[in-house]
Amino acid sequence: MNQNSSRQNILIGIPLYKNFDALDVVGPHQTFFMQDPQLTTLLMGPAKCDPVESYEHLRILPDWSFDSCPQLDVLFVPGGVRFDDTLCDETYIGFLKRQAAGAKLITSVCTGALLLAAAGLLDGYKATIHWGYKSVLKLFPNVIVADGFPRFVIDANRITGGGISSGLDEAMAIVSILVGNDAAKRGQLIMQYAPQPIFNDGDPSTAEPSILYEVSTDLRGSVESLSRKVEQVLSGTCPKPKGKGAGK
Repeated sequence: MNQNSSRQNILIGIPLYKNFDALDVVGPHQTFFMQDPQLTTLLMGPAKCDPVESYEHLRILPDWSFDSCPQLDVLFVPGGVRFDDTLCDETYIGFLKRQAAGAKLITSVCTGALLLAAAGLLDGYKATIHWGYKSVLKLFPNVIVADGFPRFVIDANRITGGGISSGLDEAMAIVSILVGNDAAKRGQLIMQYAPQPIFNDGDPSTAEPSILYEVSTDLRGSVESLSRKVEQVLSGTCPKPKGKGAGK
């Protein structure tokens, strides 16, 4: 997007579904809001008046329903936990496909990459995901999964982020693309975003082996469940949705 061409409002949309990760939504939303008044972030769900509950029991009221949402400039898909059914949800996946057709940037963070992949929107693109779910993303034969554990990956107009907190770094990169580096830098200073974690275990390449083993073991059930659901997506054997809303 040419940041010098106009100052028209830029619409960034975050489509919600049951059991989304709260920081995947709130962190980028805060980042976009603090950077530049030209950026407007919209939250959408199955129905405008129905709150959508995160995995951590944070309830968010959407600004728009999937049916009424205007065309977005940026599609930003959050990750989640126990969102297997959303991979087969025709309402949610259909919304992604419709919006992607007119969006300038198509993005995700964490396991949101699986939803983009299920919609066919990562075919032929390099992408990343939460480190624990790389094997699931690799099940999609046309997705090029990035090596290592990058915080985010940019490939043409596709931007995918790693696990949860990566969304902050990714959102700032999106801001720099949309409205310039200085806007991103100003926002970073306003947010006092200068992370100094007290431990060095935030990446599999630096985590203590015992911690990595423990967390990998904890994630195994989720990885296996999502893998089975992806196989249904790829084989066209998804069950019919139980309800009208995403993730119902």
